[in-house]
Amino acid sequence: MSKEKNLNAVGGDDGHHSIKIAVMQPGAPIKTFVMPARAWPGKLTSAGLTESSTAEGLDKIYMTSDNQYVTITADDLLGKFADTRSNDYPTTATNRALVHYALRQAGVTGPTSLVSGLPVDRFYLGEIPNKELIEAKRQNLLKPITCLADVDVPVIETHQVLSEAVAAFFDQRYDDQGKLNQDFHELSNSAPIAVVDGGGKTLDIAVVREGGTGLYKDMSGTADVGALTLYDRLNQELRKQFSLGQDIAIKYLEQAVKTGQYRLYGKPHDVSKLVEGMLEEFSDQVRFEVSKRLKDASQFGCTLFVGGVAELLGARFRGRVFPGLPQEAIFVPVDPGFANARGMAKAAFLAAQRARM
Repeated sequence: MSKEKNLNAVGGDDGHHSIKIAVMQPGAPIKTFVMPARAWPGKLTSAGLTESSTAEGLDKIYMTSDNQYVTITADDLLGKFADTRSNDYPTTATNRALVHYALRQAGVTGPTSLVSGLPVDRFYLGEIPNKELIEAKRQNLLKPITCLADVDVPVIETHQVLSEAVAAFFDQRYDDQGKLNQDFHELSNSAPIAVVDGGGKTLDIAVVREGGTGLYKDMSGTADVGALTLYDRLNQELRKQFSLGQDIAIKYLEQAVKTGQYRLYGKPHDVSKLVEGMLEEFSDQVRFEVSKRLKDASQFGCTLFVGGVAELLGARFRGRVFPGLPQEAIFVPVDPGFANARGMAKAAFLAAQRARM
């Protein structure tokens, strides 16, 4: 890659529940986009209402370099999709197609420098980076891929992989123009910073050493507790309550959590008490994992609470996750679900700057 080439600086938080994209825009706030991480490893076509490649769904079908087909079903309420909660997901054709489709939907065109991530316990093997998995994930998104519709596919020319929770640390350390956040810089130089990052499948906890020089690995780790855990439990309880013979579409579950209502056969049902109880139970699961590693969090400059779980629980349940801690001990950024993606975009931007020097 020539140092003169201008690449889009993009962060891709390619999680098990959703794909979040953040794009650095010089002189403007970071642009973000999110979509469900739902796709089918195969070729599905739509019964379109008009004669166009979009109506046929060709714009959502990708062919990989090894002649595998993947169909994006993120926008289909009842579309088929594969469960992404597998260990090999970060290196699959499904992941590659989802990321490329999300980039296109986010308006990314042309040559791109992408930074993505892995959970703490997958990024590291003990105290050292898991080089084999990191490289496999890096190469996966660099492989060629084409869309069956006549549309331009963004070209990922460089791809770096970070530990996901560490990306949220980057998000606080730099502003939207890649300039150092002086207050946070001073705080993180004087004391370790804890990051609690709740995603779709996992809860990542990372304690970043003072000065941002690495992790306190014995305090850092990953637990299999994420938003999908909550939705799985809610699905079971609603099926039991309404005597349903099949699983409930996840969009209906998400609406039930947001509104306290579940609509069945067109009729809304109040499930707010059930949802409240499940959110309390889920908060207690998160608290258990957090307190196991961070204790009373008194040794840290602050604790960052980010990810989709931070959005899901909101301020109402924050005290249940961090009981007894003063308000200033916990920091939840604006749009915490995009903290990793923004941090990754900033890392891509800073890497491109260094390459031009």
